[in-house]
Formats: sequence, structure tokens, C-alpha cells
Amino acid sequence: MTATRDLALGVLSALIVVILMYMLIGSHVVAIPPTQGQRWLSWKFLTSTYNWQDKALWAGSPEVVTSVLWDYRGIDTVYETSVFFLAIIGGLMLVRDYKPWGKPIGKGMSLISRTVVKIVLVAVPVVAASIALHGHLTPGGGFQGGSVFAVSSLLAIIGLGTGFLLGRGWSKSKLLGFRTLGLIIISSIALAIPFLGLLEGLHAYIIQNQWKPWAPVGFGYLASIPGLGTILYSGTLVFLNIAEFLAVSAGLSLAFIIMSLSREEIKRSGGVEK
Repeated sequence: MTATRDLALGVLSALIVVILMYMLIGSHVVAIPPTQGQRWLSWKFLTSTYNWQDKALWAGSPEVVTSVLWDYRGIDTVYETSVFFLAIIGGLMLVRDYKPWGKPIGKGMSLISRTVVKIVLVAVPVVAASIALHGHLTPGGGFQGGSVFAVSSLLAIIGLGTGFLLGRGWSKSKLLGFRTLGLIIISSIALAIPFLGLLEGLHAYIIQNQWKPWAPVGFGYLASIPGLGTILYSGTLVFLNIAEFLAVSAGLSLAFIIMSLSREEIKRSGGVEK
């Protein structure tokens, strides 16, 4: 009976997918794009993000997606980050009566699994940091890097036990502190240019990256570092990615820790229930 039901559900799901695909194709919602030339919007982005011949409107970054997210629609990205922060705070409110930060508990999986997890825990944060720090040069960014870093927290919880991170100082206050620090950095960067413009009597925008002909204030894009030469940092983009990395990695890690603790574990670790 169970096998027949599973087979029927599988066939029904496949049929629904085929019908939806037929509707999308038949209504021309899904279509083959033009093969010649560039659409005007893509051409605008490609020529304004990293155009050395015309720097009047450029973002100083060869990574178009990062330029769009942080430069062209940066305020929307700040709103999304704020919503994510409020979601984490809302989740913590559900466990506000508990203190799941006592004596470490949980032994995790087998010896082989724990050994593999410990090896992976060395590599994942390095990859996450690389994704965040190179987000203004290659696909990636702070949100992606922070999400990858949070995977290491999840692996540690599953493979090494719920007490592994708690025993190494990953407290609620510290993680919330890093999360808040990321938001403070983002807010400071967003308001630094208009504040400077206000002091100098110049026109400037919130989250302004590079200077504009009518707003001659900006963060610049090149830095000369002894021993490393000239580095392209694309103005605000690299700093915003670092701040987003801190906010997302700390927020998701805290959420994973909270979700991994059962009611019994919270009580045994010194939790208080009203």
C-alpha cells in the first residue's frame, strides 16, 4: 500500500511539473533570448561597473552583481539585512526564558565522523573568508561567505555535539555582538559620504560608492599596500562585504545553535523555565 501511494505521488508530482512547464512555455513566459547584441539594461551595467574609459558613473568593480546589490540598489540590500537581523531577534525571543549556555553537552557522532568534521572545519572558514573578501572581484560576497561559514557551525553541531561550540566561547552575547557590529559597520559606511558632503557643503548620497560629476565625494577604489602592491578594493564594496559576512555568519550560527538545543538539553545546561 505504501509503495503504491509513493508511486502515485511521484507520478502526480511529475505530471504537475510537466503541466507547469507547458504553461510557462506556451504563454511565452519562458522564451529563447535574442542571440545578437546586448540588451540595453545589461549593456548599461556592463559599461558602468568597471569602465576605465568613463569613470563618471562606474562602481569601480568588475563584479556586476555585487555592484548592483551594494551600489545601484544598496538601500534595498540594507533593508534585507535589517529584516534578517530582526528575524534572528524574533527567533531568540522564543527562547528568551532559557539560558542554554551552561556546561557543554553532547558527544556528537562516531570517531571517524568527528575526525572528518574537524578537518573540514579548518577548510570551510577559509573558503568562506575568500568568498567574502573577493566578492567585489569575483562572484560571491558577504552574504554568500557568511552562509558558507555558518555551514561550519552546523557541521560542528551535528558531528561534534551541541556542546562543541558552546564550550569554545560561542555565547549568545558574543554572536549577537558580531551580528550587531556588522550592522553598525554597514550603517557607518552608508552614512559616511552624505555626512562628509554635509560638512563640506557638497551633494552626496547614502551608500554612495564612487564620486559622480554632480556629487564629487567617494571612497576611491585603489590602495597601495607595501609588499602587496596596488590592490583594487572598489570603494565601499569590500567593506560592506566584510560587514555583511560578520552579520550573516554570526546570525545564522546563533540560529543553528538555538535550533539544535532540545528542551531537555536546555534544562540540563542550566536553563530556566517559567
